[in-house]
Amino acid sequence: MASNAFMEYGSVRVRRATESVALAASVLLLAGCGAASGVASASTATATTQPYVLFAPIVSNVTYLMDLQGQLVHQWSSPSAPACSVVLLDDGTLLRPRTLGSASFPSGGCNGGLVELLDWDGTVKWSYEYNGPDHQQHHDVKRMPSGHVLMIAWEKRTAAEALAAGRSESTIPASGEIWVDHIIEVDPATNAIVWVWRIWDHLLAPGDDPAAHPELIDPNAGALAQSDWTHANAIDYNPDLDQIILSSRNLSEFFVIDHSTTAAEAAGHTGGRSGHGGDLLYRWGNPANYGMSGPEQIFGQHNPHWIEPGLPGAGQLLLFDNGTVGLRPYSTAVQVAPVTGADGNYAYDGDTGFLPAEPAWRYVANPPESLFARIVSSAQRLPSGNTLLCDGPAGHFMEVTYDGQTVWSYVVTDTSGATNILTFRATRYEAGFMGLAGRTLTPQGPVRVELPAGASSKSQPAT
Repeated sequence: MASNAFMEYGSVRVRRATESVALAASVLLLAGCGAASGVASASTATATTQPYVLFAPIVSNVTYLMDLQGQLVHQWSSPSAPACSVVLLDDGTLLRPRTLGSASFPSGGCNGGLVELLDWDGTVKWSYEYNGPDHQQHHDVKRMPSGHVLMIAWEKRTAAEALAAGRSESTIPASGEIWVDHIIEVDPATNAIVWVWRIWDHLLAPGDDPAAHPELIDPNAGALAQSDWTHANAIDYNPDLDQIILSSRNLSEFFVIDHSTTAAEAAGHTGGRSGHGGDLLYRWGNPANYGMSGPEQIFGQHNPHWIEPGLPGAGQLLLFDNGTVGLRPYSTAVQVAPVTGADGNYAYDGDTGFLPAEPAWRYVANPPESLFARIVSSAQRLPSGNTLLCDGPAGHFMEVTYDGQTVWSYVVTDTSGATNILTFRATRYEAGFMGLAGRTLTPQGPVRVELPAGASSKSQPAT
């Protein structure tokens, strides 16, 4: 891409409005903010006239909200780093899991233990600790329309339990323990856990054929001699379907499960709207995990979620496919259109596995290897039909069109000007977002990430 195709604003780059007619929707979105060039006017912008981007570098205790020129408009400070997502809610509060540190879970990446709700001024309105010798919240949370909060967590299982469940002895780590992911649903009004779903309850029985039970998880799928087995890294909820997505980085696939079950049904194989209890309703990304011959579609993905109503592709699934050294050394964004039957169940091919056989859309950089974010990262559909990408290891955000053109770009830097600031996810909130209505959003100068004393901006493993 020729450099003169962009307008430079420090570490922010915006494609010139004359570059391509195909970019009209994105340019109009920005031009409506009061600048003929397609760049918002920082002096006149308010919460109702331009988009903002939220992000929380993994190595920093601060969460940042900026405008599209890279100007800081608000920040929240916490006693410790995020673990790892942050979400701005409709009432302007910030939902943020954070790390407590734990000798029991020393190397999982995005270790957490505490989920907090922060007011606009950073005051903790609610907190919930899920952190013990045999369990810990990690990575991601999702607030439901009911106000309840879904959390991903690890639970420990012993080597003896793993072997009895059918796990191969060669995959038992030296620690003698396996961390198995589960989901808890917490009611902030009472701090009660009101619903639980566990991978452990939906394992393939020893000796059974994985191809005969795609609704179950093979205890040896993707199994290496490491404690953190499935490494769930993202969760999403669809209130219309009453279903949950859970992303497993280490298995290179995501699962869809039924949330309409009771707690007892979630642990079993019948019940709920689907009739399948807590068994997997759908899985996509790596058919070999359940004995199918279809090709692997994604590699170590992050951020699978339903595209929200009203957006192009609504109801389909979008994710950031990280790629992997050797097999596919570049990253993409992937949109998946699941196929369902008249009964609402997800379509399945007896030879290749769950449909579709190919993504509905895939963004690939030019050249492909120019985008290779091996860990963290995210993708988000925008009202224009463009997609916001976060190259997490580089701390690089970019807006790309359907046909692969980059129309906006921003690189995170710290107070010294250093780049490669590890960032889990970037989320854009559009003009008129109710959580920002009435807030003071005065530009305060370029964002410069604050790192704790002695902290490094370099990547963590396995996030």
